[in-house]
Amino acid sequence: MKNKLPFIISGVAILIAVGVFFVSRSGRASDLISESMKSASPVRIYAQKAKESYLADKSKRHFEHYDLDHDQKVSRDEYLAGRRRSFKRLDKNQDGVLNFDEYAASAMNRFDQADHNHDGFLNMEDFAVIDNHKGQDEKGVEP
Repeated sequence: MKNKLPFIISGVAILIAVGVFFVSRSGRASDLISESMKSASPVRIYAQKAKESYLADKSKRHFEHYDLDHDQKVSRDEYLAGRRRSFKRLDKNQDGVLNFDEYAASAMNRFDQADHNHDGFLNMEDFAVIDNHKGQDEKGVEP
């Protein structure tokens, strides 16, 4: 075994040297590590799955909001009726136009709902909620 030890140590040293050479040619090691961590991050994977699920749910809610006769089709009339309902909900004084205050009230309402500790600021968790539910009414449908 003593005779093989120098060969093993030499082999490991050569492998390390070759690895360092290839890493140095392709970029800094920290860049490579950082990129691999980004792509394999459990948080990143969870966020992607949550986004896909959210978009699927959002699409379904939108479709159901507009499909008034539940025939699995949205006609032009159904679509326009849905848009009118959303507009009417935002037009608080019912004058047929949205002023800035009426339009902005929706955004302020979303901010207040997301600010769980009511400190006037949104942390990352608060922001994720407002981003995932932006512009939606109580049924989860955007205006």
